[in-house]
Amino acid sequence: MHMHTGELKSHKHDTISLLEIVSMEGRYYMARFYLDGQGYVLTDTHDKVLMFTGACAVKEFFHDFHVENIEIIPPTGTDEMIGMPDSSSETMRVPL
Repeated sequence: MHMHTGELKSHKHDTISLLEIVSMEGRYYMARFYLDGQGYVLTDTHDKVLMFTGACAVKEFFHDFHVENIEIIPPTGTDEMIGMPDSSSETMRVPL
């Protein structure tokens, strides 16, 4: 599911249990967050995924929210290889 920035502001007093800062090719970052057990990707008002230029920019965006845990999820080297089988390895997560 997704939630746009304006809608997220209405949840300012709710607890975000986990904020995942997902690296997209190591250049841009998207925010995936969990409210009441439901996961959301942060979008703009046109439902396009909101991309940040750094992990710190994501953290700063969520500065006024109560976030219990923050993790950065970096890309793996084989994520973009064409024809590679889906690996069963667990995604690396770096607590912030």
